[in-house]
Amino acid sequence: MADPEEVQVSSQPPPPPLSPSYSDASAASSPGVGTVRLDWPVPSRSISPTVDLLEEVELQIGDAAFSLTKLLEATSAVSAQVEELAFKCTENARFLKTWRDLLKEGYDSLKTDN
Repeated sequence: MADPEEVQVSSQPPPPPLSPSYSDASAASSPGVGTVRLDWPVPSRSISPTVDLLEEVELQIGDAAFSLTKLLEATSAVSAQVEELAFKCTENARFLKTWRDLLKEGYDSLKTDN
């Protein structure tokens, strides 16, 4: 008959790999599993509260990294839009200045004729 721990591990999808020291400690603390190396922790037991806290911190760091990546993507998109808008504003300012100069020249030429 199969070892209950092996059945439990095989029925669970593996989570992302953790640090090698955690996997080694898990395998070393399991009697009778000497030749089988576990690449993920068994959910029903914990090595120590410190490891649980470390896992939680690693998850939070991963979540923060994902959020920062999305924020960077959004910031880059907005930056490109701002650059495009600045270019359009510059072009509009040149256009308005040209019209102002032309109107002023026309007004000045009419004023001197009278």
